[in-house]
Amino acid sequence: MAKTIIYNPIESLVLSYQGGDKTALKKLIKAFNPKIRSSIRFQAGINAPVDDISQESWYAIIDKIGETKFTIGFEVWALSIARRKAIDWIRAQRTNREVFAISEIVDSVDQIDEEAESHEDLLKKLRLEILRLPKTHQLMISMFYLQSYSIEEISQVLQIPVGTVKSRLFKAREYLKQTLNQKNKKVES
Repeated sequence: MAKTIIYNPIESLVLSYQGGDKTALKKLIKAFNPKIRSSIRFQAGINAPVDDISQESWYAIIDKIGETKFTIGFEVWALSIARRKAIDWIRAQRTNREVFAISEIVDSVDQIDEEAESHEDLLKKLRLEILRLPKTHQLMISMFYLQSYSIEEISQVLQIPVGTVKSRLFKAREYLKQTLNQKNKKVES
């Protein structure tokens, strides 16, 4: 029985590039970038900076493509890189939101001893206090700061007015500020 050879233009471009044809890289990017972008958009969401993540993915792909022997195929390998870059972006967004939440709340806390409180300690305290919030406020804080939803997106998902989302976020932050202020005063006493 004869072996059927399936022509794959992407794999052909990869082999050409690895063989020294520098023009093949430009053709490869043009041909495969839509799949990379689609994968990133699917992984990170429609609000993600797809151009930036795609560019970072291509930097990583180009850096390794010359020395890689593809046992799983270029497409699977390249899409896994794009997926990891999208996940890195998602994690960075969550971290940025968490840091923003901490700084926004902690900045308004009276007389906090910044040397005694590490970032991790403040984050632990903040998470504990979030768990003490009413469920609706917990949900607002979680969706906004930890899951990176915008106020409009929260409104749409929960089917409540934007003003209600803003009000609940404000009340939740105020509660956290008051609680942290009270705890700091007790520690100072």
